Amino acid sequence: MKVNADQIIRETIEAFNQSVEQKNKFALLTDLLDSVEYKELHSSPLVPLEIKIDIDAFCQEITKFDHKFQQWGSQHTNLPRYGLSIVNKSGKLIENDPINGSLFEWNKSNPSVPLFETDCTMPTEVLNLPSLAPLSVFNNYWARSNILKWGPGGEFKPHIDAVIPTPWIRLWGTTDYNNCKLRFYNNATGLMEIFENVDPGRLYIIDTTLVHDAYNNEGIVYQFFLSVFPSAKNIIKGLINV
Repeated sequence: MKVNADQIIRETIEAFNQSVEQKNKFALLTDLLDSVEYKELHSSPLVPLEIKIDIDAFCQEITKFDHKFQQWGSQHTNLPRYGLSIVNKSGKLIENDPINGSLFEWNKSNPSVPLFETDCTMPTEVLNLPSLAPLSVFNNYWARSNILKWGPGGEFKPHIDAVIPTPWIRLWGTTDYNNCKLRFYNNATGLMEIFENVDPGRLYIIDTTLVHDAYNNEGIVYQFFLSVFPSAKNIIKGLINV
């Protein structure tokens, strides 16, 4: 699959900088990861961490919140994509939470009231699930985070989630990599290529400055879609599973 990576990156930057409010808000952010620090952490599109979620326990416990999952955003509502807030602005599971959707789309549609990952620092009750206890190492460093629930045909189109310097670090994991796959853009070939050898339940540092997409072939799959502030970088370094 050929993609225009330069256009995707350009449109994303424009969406987060199309208003004075957005530019001023970003200018006030001081906890940033520069290019040197970013490259040090992101030596690969996915870098494994020591943290691993017990996916059997998680899949059983998360059913408690089945009724709280929301359609992911207002775009492509025909797709089986749902989100549940782990960390949002209020710490409460609310209806029509914009956190359960693309902030790229939100900022394109609402340039005068921009919403960034860094606006979300309040954990919801979902983070209290026993299977998510290993995530407590990131307490006090949380930014916008979600559980994603996809059915067959769930997907994200090629996109990016960050530019350098970045005010957040994205972490990712999934309960099933047999059916749920991540692809990253290869500059040399111009193609989206599957990243192999992902360990279900394990958390990874994911390089979202690279154009990437994801899709689910069969069954129900959950993804850990997490963000932390750059000030957590030393904690993350200590968790890198080399």
